[in-house]
Amino acid sequence: MSHNQKDEEMFPIAEAAVAELEESVQPVRERFEQLAWKTDTLLLSSITEMAMHPAYQQIIGMGKEALPLLFAEFRREPDHWFWALQAITGLNPVPITDRGNVDKMAQV
Repeated sequence: MSHNQKDEEMFPIAEAAVAELEESVQPVRERFEQLAWKTDTLLLSSITEMAMHPAYQQIIGMGKEALPLLFAEFRREPDHWFWALQAITGLNPVPITDRGNVDKMAQV
């Protein structure tokens, strides 16, 4: 097999890999907005169930790149992002006395 034939056989594989990579590398904001965490967990009362939702877990999986989006969400509408923030940063800046009070927690 000549070098040229080998390249031609490998090209479709490389092309498919590149196409797959391009699909998986979406801008973080776009991916964050696509995840329907709030809609899917609207009627849940358990913070644990909310945080275990697959979309919430994917947001945590975005890591530090998701932090600006989480902070923007806090400013827009306080919500249960504290689990994600602690999972991503390893920190919990909320005083024990304010834990459970979403409005006070959002002020931190």
